[in-house]
Parts: sequence; structure tokens; C-alpha cells
Amino acid sequence: MALLGKILFENIDKISPRSGEVIGDVIIGKEYLQIRTYAMGDQERERGSKQNIQFNKKMAEEFKKILEQFINQP
Repeated sequence: MALLGKILFENIDKISPRSGEVIGDVIIGKEYLQIRTYAMGDQERERGSKQNIQFNKKMAEEFKKILEQFINQP
């Protein structure tokens, strides 16, 4: 397992969204949380995980603060 060790917050307005949708799943354990996304079009999650991020509770708290900034912005 590769845990997220540091979050670098970059305040840049330019994000290039990609068209289409991907499937993602979240797994919550006692000590860790994992988010996986799969390749576009892999609706059955048969081709393996495309991206994978794992949080311990400390990093989840840090990411929660960033999410709250995003959600609460005008």
C-alpha cells in the first residue's frame, strides 16, 4: 500500500476537465481510506485500477480542509 505522504496545495485556477465519466470506488477500513478510479469506459472495473490514492486519518483530515475550501467557495 502506498499512503499519501504530503499534499501540495496549488492555488491555480486552470484545470483542464476531460469529457466523459469514469467509475470510482471508495474503500474505508479502520485505519485507512482508499479511492480508486478506473479507465474511461471500464464500467465493470475489469481492466484494473487506473489511479489509486490512500489516506491515513491525518492526511484525510488535511484533505477534508481542502475539500471544505472548494465546497464553500462562491
